[in-house]
Amino acid sequence: MPCKGGYRQRIEDGKKRREQERLYEKSPERLYWKALVDRVHGQGGFDTLGEAEKTYYAVSCLVGEVYNGGFHQFFWNHSGSLYGHALSGLMDMEATQSLQLTMRAKELLFGDLPVPVDVQTRRDLLPEIEGLDAALDSVDKPFWKDPDKLGERCEAFARTHGLY
Repeated sequence: MPCKGGYRQRIEDGKKRREQERLYEKSPERLYWKALVDRVHGQGGFDTLGEAEKTYYAVSCLVGEVYNGGFHQFFWNHSGSLYGHALSGLMDMEATQSLQLTMRAKELLFGDLPVPVDVQTRRDLLPEIEGLDAALDSVDKPFWKDPDKLGERCEAFARTHGLY
């Protein structure tokens, strides 16, 4: 007999979710990502990656940052220095809607100026987020809806290029 509050169903859903997370932690995708991050942050940096790895890494960082805190967070953090690589990657993956949203976010935050690679220079140019909330929402929210199915595109790109 099901409980009135639906607790049993939530417990079962939680068990399924944890099992999926355990399986993901052992997946080739997750193992490759962890190794790639270790290489970038501990063994020579981004410039030591091959072109396909740079593309995969830049787009994955863009996705992670924007999903976590929006485009402002992407440009504020170190990953913002990968803007050019992320754009190229989105083009390579034919993720046209995500590409347009990313370029629009850049225009909102930097206008016609190029995005500086240097973190501090970029942060100095970034406007305060207050007052830009509505404008940033107009690019963040559509990106969060994942119109190009970026996870699938990144996975296909990685497999096509033999990354994992």
